[in-house]
Amino acid sequence: MSTGSPLTVCAAFDRVARVFRDSEAAADSVSRLTFGELDEASRRMVSLLRAEGVVPGMRVGLLTLPSTVHLVAWLAVVRSGAIPVVFHTREAAQLLARLCDKFDIGLVLHDASLTPTLTAMGEVCAGPLRGIPLRSGATGSAEALVSGREVPRDLAGFAPAHDLPVPAEDDPAVIILSSGTTSLPKGVLHSHRGAVDAARTALGIYAGLRPGQRVIVPYSTAFTGCYATWVPFLNAGACCVFLEKFDLPEYLAAIRRERITHVSLTPTMWRKLLTLDSNADTYASVVQAQFAAEPMDSTTLRRIRDTVSPNIVQAYGSTEMFGMVSVNVAKDMRGERLNSVGRPCLNTEVRIVREGGSAHDLMPVGEVGEVMATSPSVGEGVWGDEALTAKLFHVDEDGRRWWRSGDLGRLDEDGFLFLEGRSDDMIISGGINIMPNAVEEVLLGHPSVTEAAVVGLPHPEWGQQVHAFVVTGDPSLTAKALEDFMATSPLSGYQRPRKFHFVSSLPRTATNKLNRRRLREAGEPAREAVTESG
Repeated sequence: MSTGSPLTVCAAFDRVARVFRDSEAAADSVSRLTFGELDEASRRMVSLLRAEGVVPGMRVGLLTLPSTVHLVAWLAVVRSGAIPVVFHTREAAQLLARLCDKFDIGLVLHDASLTPTLTAMGEVCAGPLRGIPLRSGATGSAEALVSGREVPRDLAGFAPAHDLPVPAEDDPAVIILSSGTTSLPKGVLHSHRGAVDAARTALGIYAGLRPGQRVIVPYSTAFTGCYATWVPFLNAGACCVFLEKFDLPEYLAAIRRERITHVSLTPTMWRKLLTLDSNADTYASVVQAQFAAEPMDSTTLRRIRDTVSPNIVQAYGSTEMFGMVSVNVAKDMRGERLNSVGRPCLNTEVRIVREGGSAHDLMPVGEVGEVMATSPSVGEGVWGDEALTAKLFHVDEDGRRWWRSGDLGRLDEDGFLFLEGRSDDMIISGGINIMPNAVEEVLLGHPSVTEAAVVGLPHPEWGQQVHAFVVTGDPSLTAKALEDFMATSPLSGYQRPRKFHFVSSLPRTATNKLNRRRLREAGEPAREAVTESG
């Protein structure tokens, strides 16, 4: 988080806490902390953790909601020399228990409102599991209010720790869980140097970021996008405003109340937000609107530009890259490049290679291949899984570590990256390759379609058939209407869906990404209503 040496999270936060001591660092629904207060609270929590037996190198679980409490707890774990593993709060207790076993976690700092989840985890963990309940604005029950520690007030009995460990730049700093579709998320290990470089890299995404600016953080604390939001702002002496629970009306109210300058949402969140009416001055303080995590349809993109801010930024990243790969900025979002995810971030290199090839098996400009990327913030590997590390990361002859994305893409002559979908999302119908993104883009252009997902399902003659799953608020919308609408698009006949399934919602991962795998595995799922065409 610092531009000076050493490149460690600890040294970086020491700097911002000293320089911006009286500036507001974080806020949520019930509390506010200056950088000085955040510094002191996290040092007191280090003393609490030491009393609980935490030592450098230990993995400590966090089951915390987006709040100032999360920030204090995370910093305390890192400053104690331990390694934080933040869990997705919506996961089942059985899966969380398996993660505790996988990472050898015996202590979990958790929101007091999630005490029942922690109890259920302890009942099925292979080893003993202890929890420290912490109260946030989401803590409602009388039992939680009694049992949980209020931060920072209830840390007053612990003296601030000043003899903090001094990590090396290449020491482990954090394990970030993937948001994939497998049964047990993998844990990507990032070093102190990588985390600091990620904060630097983000300056290309949050252009003009400076002290005093304010970002709203609605993401799950385990989501890489959450790290990629609060880490750069904390580094810059700016303020992070957390929402314990994502609620659209409260999101709008917080933008007005907190005079938010930067808003960042996934495309799905943006589409929902823009269905709400808002006062003319709702976005008056906003200087930048950002999105990431999945492709954005051009219709929603234009609505953001017209309604929220003309300064739109799209980021493309991953857990393996600490959320930082490429960025597309407003001045470049025109013509074909409206659908690009931009050019590589600062100190990042992106290549398009033959699928399964090395970093030097380059595809010609304009041709589709697998996206590979490298930067100083690339992960060190997958915790406890050498085989998966070798699959996801490629080390070239110069010793540089490259991330194998599994995404298909192409680069134009000026280095703009265009994603064509994931290799496992490709639909092969009658021997022809069809990428779902282009079909979904057209569907989302229909005024009655709020969400859409396109997958290939088995077909006895063609191998796979294009199916569209559609969410709409218009009960009169029919498959025939959608079929007619698609027929007027630039799509070829083989790209158009042969079946339309009207559903109330689409399956998503813990971090709100579309889960096409579940749609494919469900096949012809039970649903509220199904209409067929063709």
